[in-house]
Amino acid sequence: MVGNAAIQPELTKAIETRAYYLSDLPSLETALCKGLLQDWRGIVAQDPIASLFQTPGWCMPWYRCYKSTYDPYVIVVTASSGLVGIVPMAVHRETGEFAFASNTMADYRDIVALPGYRAAVVSELIQCYLSERFSNPLEVGWMDPASDTPALIADICRSRGLHYIVRHQPCWRWFPPPPPKPSAQKFLNWYKRQGTVTFEVIDSAPAWLQFREEYYRQHSLRQIQAGRQTSFEDSRKAALYEEMFHSTEVRAHVSGFYVNGKMLAGHFGHVWRDVLLLGPPSIRLEDEQRSPAVILFAWIIQNAAELGLAGFDLTIGDSDFKKRLGNQCVELTAVDIYAHKRSYYLRAARTGLLSKLKKAIGEDTWKTNIKPVGAWLHYKRQRIAEMGAAAIVGAALRTSASVFYERQTEVVYSATRETLRRVAPKLKGDEVHDNRIEDLLLWQGTSPSVSSALTACARSYARIRNLKHTLHTVVVSDALAGWCYSYTPEPQEQEGSVALSDAVRYQPGSAVAYGVYALPGFREVAVYEALVGSVAQSRMEGGATQAYVISPGADRVLRSAIEALGFRAAAVREHKRLFRTSSSTVTEHAGNHAGNKA
Repeated sequence: MVGNAAIQPELTKAIETRAYYLSDLPSLETALCKGLLQDWRGIVAQDPIASLFQTPGWCMPWYRCYKSTYDPYVIVVTASSGLVGIVPMAVHRETGEFAFASNTMADYRDIVALPGYRAAVVSELIQCYLSERFSNPLEVGWMDPASDTPALIADICRSRGLHYIVRHQPCWRWFPPPPPKPSAQKFLNWYKRQGTVTFEVIDSAPAWLQFREEYYRQHSLRQIQAGRQTSFEDSRKAALYEEMFHSTEVRAHVSGFYVNGKMLAGHFGHVWRDVLLLGPPSIRLEDEQRSPAVILFAWIIQNAAELGLAGFDLTIGDSDFKKRLGNQCVELTAVDIYAHKRSYYLRAARTGLLSKLKKAIGEDTWKTNIKPVGAWLHYKRQRIAEMGAAAIVGAALRTSASVFYERQTEVVYSATRETLRRVAPKLKGDEVHDNRIEDLLLWQGTSPSVSSALTACARSYARIRNLKHTLHTVVVSDALAGWCYSYTPEPQEQEGSVALSDAVRYQPGSAVAYGVYALPGFREVAVYEALVGSVAQSRMEGGATQAYVISPGADRVLRSAIEALGFRAAAVREHKRLFRTSSSTVTEHAGNHAGNKA
């Protein structure tokens, strides 16, 4: 919603209040010791709308852990009776951005006030934003449907002639009773047939030490899969979660789903007024297609009473798994306040254009067709910047030509036990690992092309494993150098099928390697030889009599390495592939070579 929303605020008397600001950590710590801490806790207890994310139990650990990046900016509102409201904000040191404490880490961002003083506290927040001349729009929310803050903001903005935009998002929640049939029950039954299934609540320091290592690893891989920056490698966030687990003010709820002692999913949430707030879940990527996180959440819901939970707030968003678990949906509200007209009109124009476009083409078409192309074009822009000015024109031409299809040439190489050569190691500390997806975490760079390749690898991993393919990673001196995939064709594929090309048929007892990729800095013959040579040798030792390697025709370094290993070109094939996002490429390639659709 854009502009002057027709929202009527609650009627309140004009109340005389004053405000002061605590804008550095030492001043805030001093004020807490002089009584502000108890007063802050007191008004939170009396505000039925207050959220966990505006409490001192959450904000103070965040201020301390992120003190190198943010300065606290706590708005303290008083009346003759004492403290009546508080708004814990923060200012980013480099950008000057003004935001709620913990910013987007907080699911709910609202004021805290005593009944009858909410209008005054909202007014002080807006006055602070305007008087300090912060350049960014003031984002308030998401806010619970019970909150009157959106209406109060609308009233104040109208009276002051400020522009604002109101946004809404669905939020799924679950409250008793639990469903008679838990979500993902068929997958849970499958796991029970594989071994011993257990669910654990992590409530001791030793259990936490063991849990967090796997939880952080799984969560980081999940973020790579989603194309995001890994967050738990940030020492500030890790320190915050450490504080939260051991906090005496904030109730953490940490749980895991295990099969034969191996954690398949983990969750770190917080309990606020007996309701569990959804936190970052983790899953073992290999088991992604059998919904381990949904199984864990379904167990929490089924056992909510025993766990001391009155409900489960799945927070903002309407993803499929939230719809499966929730039994009621509410609408959350956020309001963006603009001090500058230009910023408002630009945002309003963009919002209006997107709204019309989505309505014209349909929401489903927007999600499945338009958004992926937009993400692809954004990646192309990043790649052009990464390659430098000299490559901009050529890259732009290739981008234009490849919007609709990509032409690919592949060379099929083959070797037998007799022709395969053993190559002496030429690298220091090189190791080749099988199905160790966590090796992706060994890369610490910022290259858009590598990030895209890592994302594609992580996204395809579960499907690759379900096809009984193997991921091979090569590590050189504790750094990820590259990877490839291999598999053994099914017997029916070896009996005369033409899976490789019209000219080359699988031989009985063969093995196939494909998807060879090396990171920048490791694209040399020695790395390719170490990786492909290890895979081919391992497959031969496992009984394969013939090995095939699929190489992009343009990769001359890889082809030189393959030929040095004793492989010989058996066929060349060329085909046009319709545009796909990068994440689908490896899976499609695997499906083609396996004779299956991945």
